[in-house]
Amino acid sequence: MDEVSHKRERLERCPPGHAGRDVALYNLALGLRQRFLKEHKIHDLNEAITLNRDALELRPIENEKGHRSKSLHELALCLCHRYCKLGTVDDLEEAIPMQREALALCPSGNPSRDMCLHNLGYYLRMRFEKQAETSNLEEAIQMLRVALELRPPGHQNRSSSLRQLILCLSSRYKSQGEVNDLEELVTFRRAELELYPRGHPDHVVSLHDLACDLRRRFEKTAAIIDLQESIELHRAALELRPLGHRNRYSTLDELTLCLSTRYDKLGMVADLDEAIEFGRAVLKLLRQWHPSRGEHLHNLACNLRKRFVKQAATQDLKEAIELLHAALKLRPIGHADRSSSLYELVFCLSHRRDEYRVVGDLEEAVTLGREAVKLCPPGHPNRASFLHYLAQCLADRFRQQPTAADLDEAIVLEQEALDI
Repeated sequence: MDEVSHKRERLERCPPGHAGRDVALYNLALGLRQRFLKEHKIHDLNEAITLNRDALELRPIENEKGHRSKSLHELALCLCHRYCKLGTVDDLEEAIPMQREALALCPSGNPSRDMCLHNLGYYLRMRFEKQAETSNLEEAIQMLRVALELRPPGHQNRSSSLRQLILCLSSRYKSQGEVNDLEELVTFRRAELELYPRGHPDHVVSLHDLACDLRRRFEKTAAIIDLQESIELHRAALELRPLGHRNRYSTLDELTLCLSTRYDKLGMVADLDEAIEFGRAVLKLLRQWHPSRGEHLHNLACNLRKRFVKQAATQDLKEAIELLHAALKLRPIGHADRSSSLYELVFCLSHRRDEYRVVGDLEEAVTLGREAVKLCPPGHPNRASFLHYLAQCLADRFRQQPTAADLDEAIVLEQEALDI
């Protein structure tokens, strides 16, 4: 006889009015929830919720054994599981006030207080993800900070509270961009990594996440030591995500970005060579119509263009132009990033026209340059650059085929660019 069947028999021996019925209801509900977590059968969870409601009715006030708070906690947990399974918002909305009541019944010193704080913070974070109301996120952070204080280093559940607090701070940083949140994120990511040594199933994810936040902090503070450490951590993560690993793509992508950024900062060609190598590897891992393929085509083209500027290798420029043409097909008119690919392609075509006089490059550069300017109306941060390159293309065309209209337009465009 399995545990659930045993607990069901125990409930049958406790009919309505029996002094132990609330405990039997609670225990059977607990067994059903635990079986749901193993077998994922929704009828177990639904029954657990019904039984927990019945038990709660028999526990109107808290006693010395904490029966009511335990039932509130279990019912809230089951409702949360069902929300995660089915997405029924009413379940989450019911779970939150129940967890609040459970927390109120577990004052300072109560051994279950850390669990109540943690779960309430978790539920509030999920509601923030659904509704995007900042007050939910702020309260979740507050609850999880207190829970973490009650789960010091060595506590068996410290990692779960760290994880939830990290997720909350990450969400707040993405929405508000406060450097203090990023500073805390890095600190907590380091603490999390210490809990997941090499060999732990979450070690590589923790490496990757810390590396990503260090790269974000570099973007904010320009502290090169953060970028250096980010690259080291991504290299370590890549070793643990060999060919065929489902998450190899994300680490390759981040490492490519970091190496390209370090090249921009320090000018080490070896970084650019590696960024190109990894950029090619990323593209090989992407399906033809992967939503990020256009972005990666663009990024690889940019790095090839940088290497051409440094080394003047014709093949790099030629490949960059081919990749940008491919990127533009995946970034049609109306795409948010079309202007950046247009800009790069105009730049590359202008280089090839200056260096090798390829027929048709200048006309294409003028056509694309006009489109790029239209995509950057007054006030756009890139408008001045786009105006300048279109003016240069028109001036080049005037030198090749003297037409007053081209020269006049080039002068007007350069003047506007200077006035911005």
